[in-house]
Amino acid sequence: MESGEGHSMTSRSVCLVTGGTSGVGRGIARALARSGAAVMIVSRDPARGAAAAETLRRETGNDRIESLAADMSSMTSVRSLAETIRKKHDALHVLSNNAATLSMDRRLTPEGVESIFATNYLGHFLLSNLLADLLKAGAPSRILTVSGQPGLIARFQPRFEDLADESGFSPLRATLRAAIAKSLFALELARRLEGTGVTSNTFHPGLVRSGLPSHLPWYLGLPVRLASVFFAKESATGAYLALSPDVEGVTGLFFARCRAVPFEPSYDVGAVGRELWEISARLCGL
Repeated sequence: MESGEGHSMTSRSVCLVTGGTSGVGRGIARALARSGAAVMIVSRDPARGAAAAETLRRETGNDRIESLAADMSSMTSVRSLAETIRKKHDALHVLSNNAATLSMDRRLTPEGVESIFATNYLGHFLLSNLLADLLKAGAPSRILTVSGQPGLIARFQPRFEDLADESGFSPLRATLRAAIAKSLFALELARRLEGTGVTSNTFHPGLVRSGLPSHLPWYLGLPVRLASVFFAKESATGAYLALSPDVEGVTGLFFARCRAVPFEPSYDVGAVGRELWEISARLCGL
């Protein structure tokens, strides 16, 4: 589907995209902007966010694009972001959870949580909960959460008992743990929002150019940057979930290549999803 064609967005639609300055998030923000919707992009760096918003306005001819500054790893910052949005709008139609970070070193947030888990997953858990009433007010509305390759995620057992990584830190393990958490969260959120008119799905974006390789040492980041010339500029699946009338009312599924795909890990997805929800709510003070 060409971005912006056959969409169910209108010029009255209000959309929020985290990680909207590059990669998957920027592509989704661009597709939404082309549809005529009002789009807010979230960036940790205010100057970078403002520059991205200006570029998107120029590219799409849509002047209703603005940037908001927030650090998704900080629960205080996420709460402030939600409050800012609530003052601006009384309804929300799309929430696209994409912000991500990659660190080679173990870093802890003020809440004592490893930073990759906090940025990629926990901040989005809190934000989605804080904005749930706006999404219900805007129903039919959509929450889409980028995670990763479903077959890969399904092969690994979820481990959420050592979120400070005191037993040892691995960037790969931390990134995978966050991806598993996002997948389980999106599916559990769908269950909790059933009947409200708000849908929640998770997706594999495909190979999309992003700024994440800049966080890697040069000898790891260089091959990725060289290979990225063959990557897509946007995630077709992300744009599809944000805009297509084909997924109106469709919820609780994993998508890849613009279609629902199996997600069948060896554990009970519902039980682990509920357990993760309780852990997350406790960490966020919900």
